[in-house]
Amino acid sequence: MLSLTATELPRFMACNGFTRLGGVEPFNPSTEITDEGNAAHWLCQQVYQGANPENLIGQKAYNGLFITEEMVENCRDYIKFIKMPNCQVEKDTSHRNGDLWEIRGRADCVMTVPDEKILIVADLKYGWRIVEPEMNWTLISHAIACRHYCGFTPTKFVFRIYQPRPFHPQGQMRDWVISVVELDELEKQLVNALNNPSATVCSGSQCYKCKSLSQCPAAQIAAMNAVDVANMAFDSEMTDDKLAWMLDNLKRAQEVIKQSYEAYQDLALHRLKAGRKINSYNVQQALGNTTWNDDVTPELLEMLTGVDCSVKKLITPAQAKKAGVPEDLVTQFTHRPDNGFKLVKIDENKLGNKLFGEK
Repeated sequence: MLSLTATELPRFMACNGFTRLGGVEPFNPSTEITDEGNAAHWLCQQVYQGANPENLIGQKAYNGLFITEEMVENCRDYIKFIKMPNCQVEKDTSHRNGDLWEIRGRADCVMTVPDEKILIVADLKYGWRIVEPEMNWTLISHAIACRHYCGFTPTKFVFRIYQPRPFHPQGQMRDWVISVVELDELEKQLVNALNNPSATVCSGSQCYKCKSLSQCPAAQIAAMNAVDVANMAFDSEMTDDKLAWMLDNLKRAQEVIKQSYEAYQDLALHRLKAGRKINSYNVQQALGNTTWNDDVTPELLEMLTGVDCSVKKLITPAQAKKAGVPEDLVTQFTHRPDNGFKLVKIDENKLGNKLFGEK
């Protein structure tokens, strides 16, 4: 049986063949970004169950990370959403087709609007890598599973991404709205791919965090092509169209080389830990900066040494407003730093729809 998680579906729909490669388990799959994301989800689940988010600041999440003021502030909009009526958090969205395939899914939040026959599937993304709601097969799978159990027949489906930290021209909350006819067509595409998976492998954005990357022939070819692009001579007189093409390809080359290096680095660590020898490489323990033990507090250090080791920190402007500071006073004493200019890739169709409305 083909068994996938809903999170793996975007990769599967772009590259069926990755399931045939087996995969090499990373040496250390946990990263600071993923740990922060898991802690943020834990925070939101506690608030959904009735906890006060302010009281969770300074507490440990289940994975050992401390909840910070910044994390609470970043999650505030998503928390407001999941506290609305008819919201279900961590909703099981698993579904299967007999002994052919199964998709194991758990949606961050599913909201129903019975009066308007709307089903909303929302996902909190706490990382920095931009995630879009359009053609997001993870969210599509959640909707396919949920629409049969929501107590009414939805006619409109809203796929929503909450991503508070990275800049996005469309803001931190982004929606993609489709009709029931469009979802039916997407379900046919998904079921057809699951019923008839091919062995073809393709390189692309789906390669990110793929466990099979180090043994994938398509990824190896893409990495060598990326090296060729990166080695192209600089030309300041190229046309505007060629400049746009060059920026797109160098950005892609940068991503491919980074992903390939990390995949082969994990493979090398895996083999070295297993006792194999790789020329010029060895394993060395990576130590972080010295930190206080978990049970050490400023009060304890002051009692033992007489030295005040606490730090007074100004709360954020948003927190000050929530605490009762008048908004005009906050405006008077705050500013938005000018960090210069940054190059941003835009979708001209989305920009046009935003300015003039969809036709």
